[in-house]
Amino acid sequence: CALFKINDACFLWYQRSHHVVLDGFGAGIISRRCADIYNALLEGRDIGPSPFLPLRDQLQQEANYRQSSRYERDRSYWLGQLQSLPDPVSLTRHNAIRAGGLRRSTARLSQDSSRTLRQFGKGAGASLPQVLIGLFAAYIYRMTGADDLVFGMPVTARANRDMRSIPSMMANAVSIRLAMQPDLNLTSLIAQVSKVVRQSLRHQQFRYEDLRRELGLLGQGQQISWVGVNIEPFDYDLKFGGHQCLAQNVCNGTVEDLTVFIYDRGDDEGLRIDLDANPALYTQFDLDVHRDRFVRLINAVLAEPNSAIGELNLLSQTEKHQLLDEWNRTDQALPNTNFPALFDAQANKTPTAIALRSGDTSINYRSLQRSANELAQRLIANSIGVGSLVAIALPRNELMPIALLAIMKTGAAYLPLDPTAPAERVDMILEEGKPALIISSTEISTKLFGNTSAILNLDTAELNSSDSISVSQVNINATIDGDASAYVIYTSGSTGRPKGVEISHTGLLNFLLAMQDELQIQPSDKLLALTTVAFDIAALELYLPLIVGAQVVIASREIAKDPSTLAQLISTQDISVMQATPSHWQALLTDHAEHLHNVRPLVGGEALPAQLAHKMRKLGHPIINLYGPTETTIWSTIMRLDGDDLDSPPIGRPIKNTKVYVLDQAMQPVPLAAIGELYIGGAGVAKGYLHRPELTAERFIPNPFGSGRLYKTGDLARWRSDGVLEYLGRNDFQIKIRGFRIEAEDVEANIQHCDGVSQAVVTLREDPRGEKKLAAYLIPSILENGKPVELDTAALRKRLEQTLPDYMIPSVFICVDVFPTNVNGKLDRNALPAPSWQYTHDYVAPRTALEATLASLWCEVFELDRVGIHDSFFDLGGDSLTAARMVSRLRELMKRDIPLAAIFEANTIAELSEQLEHQQSVDPLGMMLPLKSTGTTAPLFCIHPVVGLSWAYSGLTRYISTEQNLYGVQARGLATEYQHSHAGNLPQSIGEMASEYIDHIRRVQPAGPYKL
Repeated sequence: CALFKINDACFLWYQRSHHVVLDGFGAGIISRRCADIYNALLEGRDIGPSPFLPLRDQLQQEANYRQSSRYERDRSYWLGQLQSLPDPVSLTRHNAIRAGGLRRSTARLSQDSSRTLRQFGKGAGASLPQVLIGLFAAYIYRMTGADDLVFGMPVTARANRDMRSIPSMMANAVSIRLAMQPDLNLTSLIAQVSKVVRQSLRHQQFRYEDLRRELGLLGQGQQISWVGVNIEPFDYDLKFGGHQCLAQNVCNGTVEDLTVFIYDRGDDEGLRIDLDANPALYTQFDLDVHRDRFVRLINAVLAEPNSAIGELNLLSQTEKHQLLDEWNRTDQALPNTNFPALFDAQANKTPTAIALRSGDTSINYRSLQRSANELAQRLIANSIGVGSLVAIALPRNELMPIALLAIMKTGAAYLPLDPTAPAERVDMILEEGKPALIISSTEISTKLFGNTSAILNLDTAELNSSDSISVSQVNINATIDGDASAYVIYTSGSTGRPKGVEISHTGLLNFLLAMQDELQIQPSDKLLALTTVAFDIAALELYLPLIVGAQVVIASREIAKDPSTLAQLISTQDISVMQATPSHWQALLTDHAEHLHNVRPLVGGEALPAQLAHKMRKLGHPIINLYGPTETTIWSTIMRLDGDDLDSPPIGRPIKNTKVYVLDQAMQPVPLAAIGELYIGGAGVAKGYLHRPELTAERFIPNPFGSGRLYKTGDLARWRSDGVLEYLGRNDFQIKIRGFRIEAEDVEANIQHCDGVSQAVVTLREDPRGEKKLAAYLIPSILENGKPVELDTAALRKRLEQTLPDYMIPSVFICVDVFPTNVNGKLDRNALPAPSWQYTHDYVAPRTALEATLASLWCEVFELDRVGIHDSFFDLGGDSLTAARMVSRLRELMKRDIPLAAIFEANTIAELSEQLEHQQSVDPLGMMLPLKSTGTTAPLFCIHPVVGLSWAYSGLTRYISTEQNLYGVQARGLATEYQHSHAGNLPQSIGEMASEYIDHIRRVQPAGPYKL
């Protein structure tokens, strides 16, 4: 403490102490004691004894409290109050480490406003501090949308008069938990605040640090809440020698996130509001904006005290114009054309340029155009034309783009099917979509479609045969209206049935032209097509190159799933542009970054983690971050990432002819940095859901700010001050895994159809590696002695494989007795137990050196302490990307080729070890002789000559591409083992031999086309 003389008329009383020894209340009683001493000395009076009690009294009081029943009551209250704690909210958009320091922004409410607030509180039966707390809660709610809101409030924690006579650090923080709704008015909110605050004050002695420890937060650096409010109506009526003091809090110490201090001095200056923030998280501009908005909210309440808090206007006219108009100036005229016409124009311009490559096959633009026209003629002959819907299920080779082009050339729309999807799932889509025709291959249609009559089976030989298709120079290009459907993509549906999103030709055209404006693809570019055509982002890979004279390089399904062979393909084919989900990029960069330095990276489909963004930037090119739901035609926003944006990757700005709005529940724009739901309008908005008018009306709504419709994305977002959007997750239970959109209810419905399951909840969890995985929580339906019987999760997974694609099958299943609920009685997903990611079956240690190697590798990949030889790869949380990483590491360790399918065929260490041991010694007399199996392209199968052996073909290895795999097919019955075990059971005809050869060829390459 010190008294400074500034001049004869001005003195400064300065007082400072560390918060660890003195709190605000203690500082106040010290100030008053100092003033009393000063006045006594000035007046010649005796100073008198110290009114303060010793610190030991406080320590004894605390010790007594901890041994009392009151302590247990307080503990029980807080643990009950904060069960199923929501994630703490913050107003910052920065993802920095919370450092020390302080940044402040100050405002004042006029005396009239302060008086009105007091009168309002009196009418509501509440104190001014309770009114101010309600206003603070309303502001946090409007900025974050958190309907279960928890924030901190400092309290004196001085339980009696003696404790109020000890100048020390005794203050505590209590947590105020409120249920917020947009239709609450201030009176209702203050009534709730008043009740909660009174209860909290009755239990204010229970230490905040003890509560964090009880909740398991203390050792994790986590808080119950990041934001807080501190109302300080302390007595600052200090007089030194009859002169009034004007109190000024210079600093309240460092702030972890944001705390609003409101001072009621009882003077003519009104209420003072300080926003104190962590400078690592908030700029001065951020704070000033929050200050002005908070004051605007208070004034709005004063003007209309009965208004619902969700309807209070926080925006100035300038801000509103910026959000609705300035940042949505994307209008550009579209040419009167469509994708098939743009392709034809390019094919006529560069007929001999290579249009696409698939394995060893390359097709130039003229050949691609002719093949598409020939197939289009066949489709027209099958009554396919404008308004038709044609399903397509083909292998990932040159047939796929040919068929897609042919369908669109007729004016029909295509419905892509994943040939690897379960037949039940495909049947569901076909039943819903009702396509007029299915284009497939013999191999795929036999597996998926049975005896369905409306199938046109294609193979590569047929398209190249002049006997089966008449070569025509007539270009097929139907007259296509912009509103006509180009394609229908089926996505996960909340009812357990997928829903078909219908995209128009205008939407597709706008997307392709917008992407070309942004990406500037050149004729010299090679774009890698690795995405299944059933995922809408495949359209960029397949179509954009074909309208600018560039080249499409198609990766087979097997190569696309295997990071090692995919990296080799990227390198050998000189890929210059690649689009993939963050999960796919992560798998590639883990071990194969050296192959990617010439690739311009496009990423989208799920949120991009900061650590991955930094790894991708090291490739040497700016990262193109893309965002968009299927319902608005693939990508709707784009952002080039570099510099600070890598730390918290935003999704950018809207592409041409696209409008984006971040709205609250009242469909009003939220302020800068406030969280709201993202709505998208413009040329890319889908026509709706095929044959689902009610769902279409629910998700596609009239645009209240202009013409057309808006799609309600369900995604949470906020605007940055520079007009860039940040993605903040979902407001429902939709999940993104490896770019695929999954409705949790879809998976839950399929699980609940399985035997032994009563109820199911599916949520997204992080495994020990920080990777997102689906976790299923189950309540079994079978009881034994009143207790649920543990389910056979392996059998459950097998059943789900028949109805769900692999990316929708949970990585882990957890059985529980009951699902937790929150204070409103609703399912509380946050309170579901964390998966153990450990296999619970009896541990069996490795028995051989190979099993020990595999166990060590599994521990490394899954970040576990130990793995038994009978633990399932999938029960440990494995999926296709994890399997690819595992196989890649195995190849490095064992110095030989190992097929990716090995993990799926043998998913325990014991099984995999046995399979690898069996493969280690190649039988030179076996039916399938691998002459070269380390390449990336589909194998060449060489049929044996008359002697039955294929050894002579080994000489071919010197002359074929390094990427070409080579297998010899040998006669059965040569191997001694076979002769002993199958005596008298040799093929009896050429037909039987051919059937057996086909069976063994398919074991190496499950789907065609085949090279013999």
